[in-house]
Amino acid sequence: MDAAQQARLDRKKKLLTELAELMIEEQVAEGLFLGTPHCSVIELAAVHLGRELSCQAQERAARGVAANCSSEVPCPTCQTLCPVEVRTRDVKSTHGLVELPERVADCPQCRRSISFE
Repeated sequence: MDAAQQARLDRKKKLLTELAELMIEEQVAEGLFLGTPHCSVIELAAVHLGRELSCQAQERAARGVAANCSSEVPCPTCQTLCPVEVRTRDVKSTHGLVELPERVADCPQCRRSISFE
């Protein structure tokens, strides 16, 4: 493992620890620890935090993919170069609603929409 990879792993561990601390602070503010909470209550809060992180990571990864797309594509029908736009749409992932960028192009010649997978 190189130094840059180790630094990323160390930073990720530090950030995850900080997120866990924030989760506990929220639970304390809600009065969860006035008594002895059941482990399932603590686990459920951790699952919700994981889902939030999952949605954020999906949105970030999708933005990276969209940023690398070309600005023009040829129409599959007439080969006219069509400008590519990035629009966002809400998609329901297994962990919640995610706002994903979507690459689309419209051919002015054929009046056809071009979508990307």
